[in-house]
Amino acid sequence: MIFSIHIPKTAGTSFRNALKDLYGDRLALFYGANDPATHPLLRVPRAELASRLPALADAGVEVLHGHYHLSLVESAIVDPRRQLWTWLRDPVERVISHYSFIKERPTKWAFDKEIKAGTLPLTGFARKNRIRNIHSTFLGGVELKDFAFVGITERFELGLALLFGADAPQLNRRYNAINERVDVTPREIAKLHALNRADINLYAEGLRLMIDRVAAAQAVETPERPKAAGTGIVRRLIRKAS
Repeated sequence: MIFSIHIPKTAGTSFRNALKDLYGDRLALFYGANDPATHPLLRVPRAELASRLPALADAGVEVLHGHYHLSLVESAIVDPRRQLWTWLRDPVERVISHYSFIKERPTKWAFDKEIKAGTLPLTGFARKNRIRNIHSTFLGGVELKDFAFVGITERFELGLALLFGADAPQLNRRYNAINERVDVTPREIAKLHALNRADINLYAEGLRLMIDRVAAAQAVETPERPKAAGTGIVRRLIRKAS
């Protein structure tokens, strides 16, 4: 089984739609026991997620995508170079986008009301343990170089091409995007940098890994699907972006 870890505000919802196009019923989602999008077999406390994976495999599921920490499924990972996928985003921009997202629409986060009322500023939000260095928290346990695929949100289409090759879905839009980014001062940006040093280092490593993969037009090794990415589509996207 492939484990696709959706870190909040890293284009994970757009990737979820791409996965749905390619895998259909062989895709299972996990966003918590009470979320309507969560697969029926996974409506359990997060700590019990690993215990439900055999039943999920028996049901024909090939990919598990959602908000879950790698540590929750690590016992089921035999070969991370074939089983682990994720996307990274500039950590400062990710925090700003996350804060802006909560501010403009209803969410289930405990500090939703504080943000909407203006009593929890951006830097206060960024200091929360659930937010600070969130990439590192979700992915702790396996080195990034050992992942089968690490996408960069800012190069989403290129990442899809690297992963799926000619089968890469063409999405009509980006999903769950914010309508308006909150204004941020240089001083606040500096604080966000200081609060997310581990994630900034991780993001730099993810960028290097993607550059290396593009340079080699290297196919992602996976269990049967998706098909190996061809060099042609990658080169066309590189020319388009340059």
